Amino acid sequence: MSLPPRSFHSITEVAIRWSVAPFDVVGWCTDGLIALSLALPPVKTGPSEMISGLVDIDGAHVLPLFRRDGAPSATVAIRWVKSEGNDLRWITEPAEGLMITAADVLVRRGEVERFEAQHEIFNGARSASAGDDNRPAARRGGPGVPPRYDWDGFYGALARRIHDHGIPPTQAELVREMLDWFGQRDDGEAPDESTVRRKIVAIWRELSRAHG
Repeated sequence: MSLPPRSFHSITEVAIRWSVAPFDVVGWCTDGLIALSLALPPVKTGPSEMISGLVDIDGAHVLPLFRRDGAPSATVAIRWVKSEGNDLRWITEPAEGLMITAADVLVRRGEVERFEAQHEIFNGARSASAGDDNRPAARRGGPGVPPRYDWDGFYGALARRIHDHGIPPTQAELVREMLDWFGQRDDGEAPDESTVRRKIVAIWRELSRAHG
């Protein structure tokens, strides 16, 4: 049986997938380069109007959840959203707005794939974490020498590990798990521990801030 691809990704998954900080993804949203979304519970947007479902939100409104410097906020209030057709809808109830956390901010699958194609991430190829397959996407031909290790697959596996099991207690444990991932591959080649640690350290720092 083949499962359909995911409908959306968390900011953490997208950041790991692209080897950037969640702060960067939100910044691109404020620049109008990518849309961020929210699975909205039923809220009032007028005297007799309700709205719910997957809606888009303004990146500037959620930036405090993903601060690069200083402790991020635990929650922020969302007061308006974009429904289908990009119609702005003001949330009238709850009157204080809808309180959300960093985990509530999503990126639609279509947005991820469009952004990757536009900016030639993975050479325009769809990566494994976009669908239901754990295998890394085949690299397309291009200039330069291909990397010795499959870092695209590494980041996909890292995103899957955090999505399925959460963040381990220590960075060292995560490094060991990812070294084991390399060792279990058919080619058996694995980088040294310090190389894997360098690949993980920025992501670990952002995750620790978000869950600290």
